[in-house]
Amino acid sequence: MKNLYIILIVFTLLSSCQTKKKEANDNVEKPTSQKTSKRSVEANLLISHELPKIEIAVDEEFNFIGKFDFEIIASSDEYSKEMQGKPVAAGERYVFASIDENRSIDKLFIVQFEGFLNENNLIYNYDFSNADFIGNNKYRHNTWFYDSKKAALENPTGEGAKTRAFLEKKGYILEDEFMMSRFVGLASKDRKNEIIIFYHEMLNKTTGHTLEKFQNSISDEETRSIRNSFIKRSQNSFKITKG
Repeated sequence: MKNLYIILIVFTLLSSCQTKKKEANDNVEKPTSQKTSKRSVEANLLISHELPKIEIAVDEEFNFIGKFDFEIIASSDEYSKEMQGKPVAAGERYVFASIDENRSIDKLFIVQFEGFLNENNLIYNYDFSNADFIGNNKYRHNTWFYDSKKAALENPTGEGAKTRAFLEKKGYILEDEFMMSRFVGLASKDRKNEIIIFYHEMLNKTTGHTLEKFQNSISDEETRSIRNSFIKRSQNSFKITKG
């Protein structure tokens, strides 16, 4: 009987130890998605381990603000009737900003990783025959001078609208009218994935012009000068160190 009592005590102690060990394991911090992400930002170096594998050094005038995920819903004529209203692509945006002492944004630098969903057969069918190399890959380039706030109101689910909301929620101030320089590259051989690098400046803060004046009231020579110097600044705002 005495031996049975001792066995019961030992069993109780072992069970207690096992329970405490399990509780301790349950209290260990689980790795977050940021720690296990295929992408990260370290001291203004954006590192992507896949789709594509690339490292982008962003100019020191920018601060990393954060990143957000997004979906693209089929809503235009480029998608079939069966796809309308359904998600067709998804991705994430990494947002950097140059900000003054009043939390007003002077410039934005954004890298967008995007891919069509596996359940569709869509691809990014761009022509890169006239595109230039940046790093090891070709990138198509173009510029826009546009009303960002108006575009966001017209397409509230778009990436531009989500970016404005993302920044304004953090207390940053944006002008309505932007200048944008965009670099588009493929991120996979099957053309299911792309990478887009955006460089924005606030139009009025940079040039002193409204969009209406820029488009209608200044000379072609001044327009060309503004555009060319803007493109040069966009090219100097980053460097692809790998990929």
